[in-house]
Amino acid sequence: MPSYQNSSVSSNKLILGNYKIETSATSGGTYVNLGAGMLTDHGHDFDKYDVQAGNAPDPIEGIAKETYHINFELIEYDGSVLSAIQCGAISETSTTSMSTINGGGNQVLTPRAFRLTNTRLISGTTCETIVTVYKATVDSGLQFTSKGDNDTDPINVMNISITAEVDATKTAGSQLFQITRTIV
Repeated sequence: MPSYQNSSVSSNKLILGNYKIETSATSGGTYVNLGAGMLTDHGHDFDKYDVQAGNAPDPIEGIAKETYHINFELIEYDGSVLSAIQCGAISETSTTSMSTINGGGNQVLTPRAFRLTNTRLISGTTCETIVTVYKATVDSGLQFTSKGDNDTDPINVMNISITAEVDATKTAGSQLFQITRTIV
């Protein structure tokens, strides 16, 4: 019989499955769903600093730079969505029969808010875990992973990497991201 360090796990505290990925011009604005895909990872990152004199025992430690990364894959081609998440690096025009993306020559990225929502049903109650980053830009231009026509999963994947940076207009300690979760 196996021996475990913890005698139980609260299944209500587990986050299962993937997330809906959305973006908005601002964190208080109207969010647009980016469509089908897969959130591959996200997290709070920071570079520490420490200062210590050669003859002092205790360093001063702190955070030099703080970011939040979001990496995901999209499988649905939507020109307006791709234009939005590229933060001004590309533009999109469309008619009822055609979508056209243009890129090249833009030098300024306009930060956007991004929201990740995981929804789970626990004992008949909808439980949401929502991650909101306030001010983020894309890390690179459009990236497409093509597959063979006869591949077992031939869908092209668009890989997106986003990095959020501190929004100095918000209160210190709440300038980068927020995670809220329904408690059941």
